[in-house]
Amino acid sequence: MLGRIFNQRYRLKEKIGSGGMADVYLADDLLLSREVAVKVLHPQYAADPAFIQRFRHEAQAAANLNHPNIVSIYDWGNEGDVYYIVMEFVEGRDLKTILQSEGRLLPERAAEIAAEICAALQFAHRHNLVHRDIKPHNIFLTSVGQVKVMDFGIARQGNGSGMTQTGMVMGTPQYISPEQAQGLPVDGRSDIYSLGIVLYEMLTGRVPFDDPNPVTIAYKQVREDPVPPSALDPEVPPALEAIVMKALAKNPANRFQTAQEMKADLLRFLEGMPVTATPLLSEGHTAPAPVVSEGSSRRTWIWITAGVVAFLAVLGVILGLVLTGGKVKVEVPNLQGMKFSEAEETLKALGLAVGQVDYHYIESPSEPEDVVVSQDPEWGTLLPKGERVNLVVSRKMVMPGVTGKSKEEASDILRGLGITVIEIVNRPVEDEEDVGKVLAQEPAAGRLISPSTAVRLDVGVEVKKAAVPDVAGMDRADAERRLRDAGFQVEVVEEASPEVEKGKVIRQSPLANQKVPEGSTVTIVVSTGPALVEVPRLLGMTEEEARTALGALRLVPLVTYVVDPLNNGLVVDQDPIWGEEVEQGSTVRLKVGRLP
Repeated sequence: MLGRIFNQRYRLKEKIGSGGMADVYLADDLLLSREVAVKVLHPQYAADPAFIQRFRHEAQAAANLNHPNIVSIYDWGNEGDVYYIVMEFVEGRDLKTILQSEGRLLPERAAEIAAEICAALQFAHRHNLVHRDIKPHNIFLTSVGQVKVMDFGIARQGNGSGMTQTGMVMGTPQYISPEQAQGLPVDGRSDIYSLGIVLYEMLTGRVPFDDPNPVTIAYKQVREDPVPPSALDPEVPPALEAIVMKALAKNPANRFQTAQEMKADLLRFLEGMPVTATPLLSEGHTAPAPVVSEGSSRRTWIWITAGVVAFLAVLGVILGLVLTGGKVKVEVPNLQGMKFSEAEETLKALGLAVGQVDYHYIESPSEPEDVVVSQDPEWGTLLPKGERVNLVVSRKMVMPGVTGKSKEEASDILRGLGITVIEIVNRPVEDEEDVGKVLAQEPAAGRLISPSTAVRLDVGVEVKKAAVPDVAGMDRADAERRLRDAGFQVEVVEEASPEVEKGKVIRQSPLANQKVPEGSTVTIVVSTGPALVEVPRLLGMTEEEARTALGALRLVPLVTYVVDPLNNGLVVDQDPIWGEEVEQGSTVRLKVGRLP
């Protein structure tokens, strides 16, 4: 497989990984001169039409996930029975390798990694794509510490699975949710459960449920409660343990309902603020959980609960102000999908401001323009008032029509749009009015482009002309030398000629002294001498018939008459005899009979 080139573009050069579904290769993108990762699916999956149909759909959907915490998919396709996916090449290690080599992580680092995974999940879930196989193997930490989640919509088991249908079990047993273990339909909350297991493993060095038998693990995922992380490591902070246990709720309704909600709690933990997940007491019960007598009224319960909630809220505000130096923090809103002006007003109303604005240039007329497509920091992040939120906003750029304009004018128009890659191709023209003008452009006018689009302009240039030398009658070698010295290309055609000596030029095209573009091709016709023809049988022909036959072959008759009353007017002898080859223009002697 090494050295193979897919799509005349991706050349495999090193195997860097292997799994149950595919092998992964480091490859060179020959078009963009960059390294990429190419995942080549194992052959057995090409025989499953349902899998291939799902592969195409999911690969296309995952290719639209453009997020800093998601490994980008650049391309996908197949060559025969070989299906492949081209991905961003990430330098670093997967989380499983890190845990195996370095052991469990510090709680703060584990929370930071989980928060970035949440950001990736939230983005995917908003695009209606559930990962279904969140595990340390699919989480990469780059060489600079950034978290990248891979295999969105692609990490699927075979045998037609990968489709979210009742009765289908998919994913890795140690990390699947209870609903996955039962083959029930799943949504984004299943990914949250799997992330809870990953966070559990980062804190304790082990997964909650494990067994040599996958069926046993699935049973435990459905029926057994996990041992709290603090029972394995007392150093696990209660607030972080509460986040883990909420994510691992058996009932999806009791988990975080969105990845953004879980991320917000993780960020609160990192900020030293109270989390919304309820901590565990030493007995395993949740707090607050006031104990009331059997006869206590419902009103008593409401007042107790309200009092505790109010106390926690006040405590949270006080802690927040202390920990942030008195600066009031606000939660960054979800700006994605808003018009830029609307996003600007929304931030202003919260005491925040727009920071750096970058642009995403739309590629399809159906994409909305001037809409926020991503933001930094992500929504749900707590940010002091006065801080700025960076935005990426969709923008439409249309290729202008520059055909007919001067090269300088066209270049100025394109550079004014920010386009820097402009290829000028000179095209010789005979009409002086076309000199210096753009004759054609690529892309065509009206096409959607971006500043990185490479533009080609065909520009007319003046054709320099020269007079063709007269080479008729010259030897072939001399004629070729004379023409090439004058800057012309030479094409030679041979032709028989009884009039022009062998090896000499009979005629030329273009004619002598005609002015044509420099470097043009001049065709010379060179004589091969007279052609050889076969003398026909003339005996028994009349004199007139014999002359006609010889004339057609460009042979010359020489007639003498002999007395032969029986063959009066007929050829009785010829020289050369019939069948002999002679040059055109040769003489054929004839004897014709006559009366005495």
